[in-house]
Amino acid sequence: MPRPLPTNPPRRRPHTLATAALAALLLSLPGCSSTPRPLPEPEPVVLPDTTPEDFALSITVVGPSSAETDIDSLPRAERPARYLVEPDGVLRAAIGPGATPRVYPRQTRQLDQAQVQRLWRLVGETGLLEPTTLTRIDNTEIFFPQRSRPTALVYIRQQGTGSHFAVRLPVGDAESAMVAQLVDQLADLAWVPK
Repeated sequence: MPRPLPTNPPRRRPHTLATAALAALLLSLPGCSSTPRPLPEPEPVVLPDTTPEDFALSITVVGPSSAETDIDSLPRAERPARYLVEPDGVLRAAIGPGATPRVYPRQTRQLDQAQVQRLWRLVGETGLLEPTTLTRIDNTEIFFPQRSRPTALVYIRQQGTGSHFAVRLPVGDAESAMVAQLVDQLADLAWVPK
């Protein structure tokens, strides 16, 4: 004997109805037909030919903290050190693993205008101040790079603006070779032996 048909149809759960309604709505929406617009190329930075009056430079090279590393065997640009160039041309330097971005070294020497101008030109050649650089960071004092390879923490102040960067040495970022040259020039001015 056949079973009698139920008089009340089965009830659907409310969340099942809501899901079905949402799916129907999404399927009825037209597809996106616009093509993405390319981002405009950033304008290149035009640096002044002469050193800005407020030009200041700070580079801290942070290297491997292992006692096994013979610091003197490293290239001069990769040795742990901190170099500061102040707007009045005072060069301050601290050499060795204790040099951190929070160290304020004693005065090493007074640079003349030609030496400061050369450093300014080298800063421009690094490409750090270009808008497309990938090495920009928020602050060199609170950035802690991996100690497995040397990293230059760079602060540049010019025309009222301060910028912070972290550049791996000796290879890595596009700016690496020029930053290494800048560090080597600072080490030379601070009478660090090769």
